[in-house]
Amino acid sequence: MTTLQQQRLPTRAWLTVLLGASVLVTSCGSGSDPETAVTPPAAKALLSLLAGATSGSGYLDGPAADALFASAPALALSSTGDLLLADTDNHAIRKLTASGMVSTVAGGKSPEPSPSIQGQYADGPGTTARFYYPSAIVSDAAGNTYVADTANHLVRKIDNTGAVTTFAGKAGVCGNTDGAPQDSTVCAPRGLKLDSAGNLYVGQSSYTYPKIRKITPAGLTSTLDAALPIPERSSFVVDASGTIYVTDDSSIKKYAPTGELTHVSGDKDIQGTTDGDATTARFGILQDLAIDAANELYALDGLRSATIRHIAKNGTASTVATTAPEALGGTSLVIDRSGNFIASLSNGLSTWVQKYQRDGTRTILAGKPTQPDLEGPPPDGPGVDARFRAPLALALAKSGSLYVSDYDKSRMRIVNPDGTTRTRALQWPAGTEGPSWRAMAVDGQDNIYVASTASMRDSPHLIYRFTPAGQGTVLADVSTWIAPFVSGGRTYSYFAGINGIAADDAGNVYANGVNGVILKITAAGSVSVLAGSPGTLGHVDGPGSTARFAILGNMTLDQAGNLYVVDGLNDAFTGIGPTIRKITPAGMVSTIAGRADLPAGLVDGPAGSARFAVASYSTYTAGGVYLGQDFGSSHGENGATASLAVDSKGHLYLTDPVNSVIRKISAEGQVTTLAGQAGQRGFVGGDLPGVIHTPVGVAVRDSKLYFTTRNAVSQVSLPQ
Repeated sequence: MTTLQQQRLPTRAWLTVLLGASVLVTSCGSGSDPETAVTPPAAKALLSLLAGATSGSGYLDGPAADALFASAPALALSSTGDLLLADTDNHAIRKLTASGMVSTVAGGKSPEPSPSIQGQYADGPGTTARFYYPSAIVSDAAGNTYVADTANHLVRKIDNTGAVTTFAGKAGVCGNTDGAPQDSTVCAPRGLKLDSAGNLYVGQSSYTYPKIRKITPAGLTSTLDAALPIPERSSFVVDASGTIYVTDDSSIKKYAPTGELTHVSGDKDIQGTTDGDATTARFGILQDLAIDAANELYALDGLRSATIRHIAKNGTASTVATTAPEALGGTSLVIDRSGNFIASLSNGLSTWVQKYQRDGTRTILAGKPTQPDLEGPPPDGPGVDARFRAPLALALAKSGSLYVSDYDKSRMRIVNPDGTTRTRALQWPAGTEGPSWRAMAVDGQDNIYVASTASMRDSPHLIYRFTPAGQGTVLADVSTWIAPFVSGGRTYSYFAGINGIAADDAGNVYANGVNGVILKITAAGSVSVLAGSPGTLGHVDGPGSTARFAILGNMTLDQAGNLYVVDGLNDAFTGIGPTIRKITPAGMVSTIAGRADLPAGLVDGPAGSARFAVASYSTYTAGGVYLGQDFGSSHGENGATASLAVDSKGHLYLTDPVNSVIRKISAEGQVTTLAGQAGQRGFVGGDLPGVIHTPVGVAVRDSKLYFTTRNAVSQVSLPQ
């Protein structure tokens, strides 16, 4: 039996092997016979939290209390009583059963690093199907589920076997063409409702075609009267008589089957929380409407909270339920057969699903609210008692402590080997701007190096040096070498042009620009070009200035002084795929892993054929102005960039925030996925691969690999 096979044996199997071995030893009368000796199991790599606590949004199936969603999902009740969820930002359709388990029933792949319709649209069974920001969902009595596949401009159908088909529209075509299924088009559908006859109503709250469409069970599409435009981001519902109620800012209108459009309640121009008659009632942000079994109208209303309001036939509004105080808003409202309300809620840090019974009892059905902690800096403390807000770059000090950049320019977080977090104050040079925190390095004297961010396009590009006591100076102004670059015949400029920093024990600093150049800065502040040509992008190996890089990312140094850099960020923009490049101390450039001729991807195997995802598309603006920002959304789901670390054996470790995994490039030239599972975002520790959430910074020493993840610093204990 090989060591690898032994590693895969479960505990019970190991007991069987050991018991069998002991019998053999007894029968032979000796415990030293090499033919009967049992090789102990090899040590496993283990994943655990070192400091902080992962929480909030993500993508994690399993027990309802542990489930994570990217944003507050759209809800629907199935004919069997399961709760269906359109998890928009995870591109997934999920299900919460009565037994309290959350699973993915269709879709569920993270957005492609280089998005395209081909990458985000596919019919097929269950999780082989692909959706692109599904934002509404409804289920009929026969067990069919309909999904508003918003960014694909489609209505999709999931039958009771889990098969996904296209019910209306044409992939990637925003239109308003009525007719048969093969001819009709829809545009950015955001709302779906069914009437008692099985007709499907589709809300197109797009600027181009703000309409409500009607699709018969046979698939024939028509557009309702032009007198009923549906404002962008509005909601609607259809009652038993066929009357359509639609929100209009902070008011509600109704459209009768005979064609009359009339005011129901509230004032579209005045927000508030006042109950009262049709004229005096005030609503905040009307997120969703629902009809109960008695044909009564209810609204999920949000204005710095989330409340459920009842709207009587005469327009009188009354508050039925108020959400827990941690909720700042909601997305979707459904009413079950017993008349209980179920709403998806959020507070900017986390999302969850909550049930309100008619007696006022509140129950969390899935997810866990995270209390916002936005007042003052995140607290220090031992291990998981510490809190982080947006940890990015990591660097290891000689002492073994980890330096962690975390949002605030005035503070550096330090995590001791035992997991205790403390804070070091940073004194910035007078008149300078703060750091981008994308990259950070520490030299042999524990001096810290970071690059500047910028508030204006002509702000200088600076490299800062901080002493171990936190006193900062400007090591070098590298603006001369961070020239605008040309791509596709256009010239692009940017803010915060430094993406990567590395430092050696002697205090030499290496910095790269997004414009395809790698600089060497001596301890005295003298700057020279080590490799590449400022402002000229490409992919060419070779010596010094003859080499060409694409948009560069983070860097690391090995013990021999070789530099490794992430290349090929934003490949959808440049057409140059992500690779890992090596630069010797003499400036010789080579490609050691990845495919520059292919777009970003997730492929293990020989280094020369492996593919990487090193940055999501949201890290680059369409106008060509580089933002220097790692978190492309408030939750950091889609905006992070990769980092590199190298161990004493020459193995490289690369974070992949797009797929939420960590890759290993062995010194022998093999690429494997070490930690995390593509598409899942949360935290499940223990045996690898586990589940991790948007890893960004990475550092390695001896048998410990450290990385920043959402709100925390995690570690992998590697086998010796």
